[in-house]
Amino acid sequence: MRMRIGFAAAVVLLLATVGCVIRTEHRIDAHITLDIRHIAAQAENVLDFVEGKTDTLPGLEAEPAAGPQSRARAVLEFFSPMGVAHADTLKVTTSPLVKEIAVRMRDRNPRVEAIKAPGCFGENNRGYLELRECDALGDNEKRNEAQKLLAEENKDRKALYNEIARLNADTGVTVSAVEGIYALERLRRAKTGEVFQLPAAGADFDSVKASDLGARLGDKCVPGAWVTV
Repeated sequence: MRMRIGFAAAVVLLLATVGCVIRTEHRIDAHITLDIRHIAAQAENVLDFVEGKTDTLPGLEAEPAAGPQSRARAVLEFFSPMGVAHADTLKVTTSPLVKEIAVRMRDRNPRVEAIKAPGCFGENNRGYLELRECDALGDNEKRNEAQKLLAEENKDRKALYNEIARLNADTGVTVSAVEGIYALERLRRAKTGEVFQLPAAGADFDSVKASDLGARLGDKCVPGAWVTV
């Protein structure tokens, strides 16, 4: 009898242990995926603000003070991996630095867009501007001004990507991942005549190739290629 009870207890303990492992793995997978989606959604919000499409930065407001409801929710999320995963989709990023950078980029954007329009600035697949050969820049003075503008813009972009990666460091998000997300979002917003570098071979390139843009580019749609949209 004692042996049966002992065996049953061991089975229950084993199942509980396995159950915990399975739940933890499921939580980690969902956590990482949802956090990347969160960053992509935030990229849309930030670029909408930079481009003047909105005067606010959704997802960057201050978090509300913890009250009885939020404390109760925190307890529920502690015991529910799926609850934690769902909470990640609603995560609010608070960073004064992101706001400061976005405001500078917004002020600078009209000048950046004016140089992008004729293809003098190209958007590479790492989320940064590159100076292209372009007759529209004219003399050396205009070219030097363009180079200075490019340096200022890329400095802020780098700081933005670093800050977003820092805020999401607990999920393993890297700076290069954030760069790729913003590069793809800018490509999605590309205007006729602008110059872009397509993503390297992989899932991002495959999504571009399967899009209307990929169809328009035809044989020019090659991983890493520079194209005029």
